[in-house]
Formats: sequence, C-alpha cells, structure tokens
Amino acid sequence: MSSARFLLAAPGSLSSWNFGAMSPQWQTIEIANGDTLLVPALVAGTHATAILDSGSGASIISTSFAARIGLSSDEQRTVSGLSGKAPVRLVRNVEVTFGGAVRRLPFVIAADLGAASAAFGRSIDVILGEDMLRGNCIALDFANSRLALAKTGSFAGGEGWAPSALGRGAKRELFISASIEGRTPVPLMFDLGNSTALMLSSTYLEAQGILEGRTTSTAVYGGVEGVRLAKILMVRDLTIGAAGVFALPALGIANWLSVDTVGNIGLPLIAQFDVMLDVTAGFVWFRRPPSQHRLPMLKDRSGLGLAVSVDALTVVHVAPSSPASAAGWVAGEHIVAIDGHPVDPSYTRGSLWAWRFDAAGTVVKLELAGGSMRELTLADYY
Repeated sequence: MSSARFLLAAPGSLSSWNFGAMSPQWQTIEIANGDTLLVPALVAGTHATAILDSGSGASIISTSFAARIGLSSDEQRTVSGLSGKAPVRLVRNVEVTFGGAVRRLPFVIAADLGAASAAFGRSIDVILGEDMLRGNCIALDFANSRLALAKTGSFAGGEGWAPSALGRGAKRELFISASIEGRTPVPLMFDLGNSTALMLSSTYLEAQGILEGRTTSTAVYGGVEGVRLAKILMVRDLTIGAAGVFALPALGIANWLSVDTVGNIGLPLIAQFDVMLDVTAGFVWFRRPPSQHRLPMLKDRSGLGLAVSVDALTVVHVAPSSPASAAGWVAGEHIVAIDGHPVDPSYTRGSLWAWRFDAAGTVVKLELAGGSMRELTLADYY
C-alpha cells in the first residue's frame, strides 16, 4: 500500500517569496487526494469546506449547504462548465472570508455539487472562484501545504521566478500560454480547481495529430454539468516559458465550450511549481522547485472510476483495456475494503485513497459488499 505524503519540505523563509516590506501570514491548506486544493473559508459566518478554483469566474455554493445556512433565491440562471451547461440559482449579497480577507460578493451561484462531491469523496460546500482572487496576490507553496495573501502588485519576482501573462476569455476564464510536446504555444485555462493535470479539447488533439499511434482509454470527470466521459492519454511534455513538465496524464474533452482556449491545466500540473498568482495585475509567476519538493504526478493504474461514500467506493466507470476491464469489473459494484483497510469517512484524509496510483505490478486485494474478495494487479493501460 502506498504511503503517499504531501508535506515535502521544511517551510522556507518569507524573503524567498519577495514580498518586500510586507509580512503576510502563511495559512495551512490541504492537498486532498493529491489533486484537490482545500482552503479554510467562512460563508455567511459559517465554516465551509472550500475548493480554491481559479477556473470559475464566480464563486459557487452547493444548494444543500445554502439551504443549511439559510441562503435562498428564486433567480434562475444557466452556467457553463467545461463541456456542458447546468441550471443554477443566484444568491445575492453573500459575505465570504478567505485567507483572512472578508469580501461581500454581490452574488454567488447556488448549484448542485453532488457529482463533484462524489468524485472527491467529501461534501464540497463552496467553490471559491476568480471573484475571490481579485485585489490579492496569492502565494501557493504546495510543498509545504500553505498559502499567503498580499495586496495585488506586491510581489517583486526574484531569482528562479518566471512571469507568465494571464489572459482572460469571453467567459472570464483565466488562461496562460503553454507548448504541448514542442508545438506552437496555445492558450490553456489556469484552473486550480481542476483535479486533472491536463485537459485538451478533442478538436485540438485531432487537428494536431496527437492521438495518432497513441494508446488511449476512457475516464469520467465531474463538474457543475454532471458526470461526463472523456478520452484519457499520456502527453509527453508541456512547457510553460522555459520550464518543462514531463509524462502528464491528460483528458481529451469533446464539446469543449471555451472559444478562447484549447484546454486546461489543473492542480496536479500547477503544483509542480511554486506559484504566485496576481489576477488583478494579470500575471502568474512560476518557480520550479527541486524534484524532491514537487508533488507526485498521479496516474491511475486500476481502470476503475469511483464515487466515494462514507462506507464504500461505487464503481461508476470501467476503462476499456484496463486491469479492471480484464478482471471483469462492472459499474455498480461496491468496494468496502482495500488490503484489509475498511472504507470509512477517513478514506480521503489519510493515504488509503492512493492505492490506484501505486506502481505497475502491485497486487491490491479488494473486498466487495457481501464479503467476496478480488485481487487486482495494477498496470499501465494508457
């Protein structure tokens, strides 16, 4: 069983982040499941489980959490996810606290976050969008699981730091320019809320011939638009400025809705760097830390798409040509223990969740509801 760890380095000095005379306070964050950025937040004075999501133009509150804290609205709207649309409601004049800063948002979106919560394995109360990032310069130190906020324009750069301009699309999506496998740089959404390292539109993949001769399979992903099916593949490298990231799991997305970007870089890729994000100034700075201080780039080797509950993992997808497919797994089956460790509410808080990402050849013993046991040998299948 993997003993995944995500606190990788001793805290560095504030001076290494070049805030000048300012001394912002570092706050602890959680990199949950190795791919989701959780931050402490208050919504209308109530503690909330919050995901920091630069890919969302507005903050989103789950309909169940909104009802629990007494926020309601009859204003109906339709919003766009990455590849689909969903009906939502607007809640006006909501106070949100994040990173020590209190902001009264003119509105937040109330939406069903059930699909995202099931994929993540915990109830997601709120997604803090780009509207919570304005006016701030946000330092993200992934190796030490911490962030700090300062005023926009306060970061001075320094040795090892490289700035990248932030563009803004028609739907307020933030994007940067990056090169895929040495090709001409293209605009990719900068999306802290995406748990996939890299998403690319099917149109771009086909136009560039990236899929030719490449082993692929399928996977599912969840968002405000619900659960969708995507092609999964490995991309050899991606370059931001002069810094390259290699061996990237990527999803090919049909019906990509953004007209200003061809894809999306998510948290697993962004977390390969120290990051300073200044939305108002229109820049994001990257610094490549030593390899031992980078988060692991996770690759599924099971072929099981899973929804997580308090006492079981429900199979929602079986990837073609994967170990799970070869072993006869089908959607709807329920896993209640992994290598003798029961699935319980702590599943996403320890290291048990990491079993799907162990090395090829690892044999995992899975117990199903009803008591039967199966062994699954992990392997690279895309």
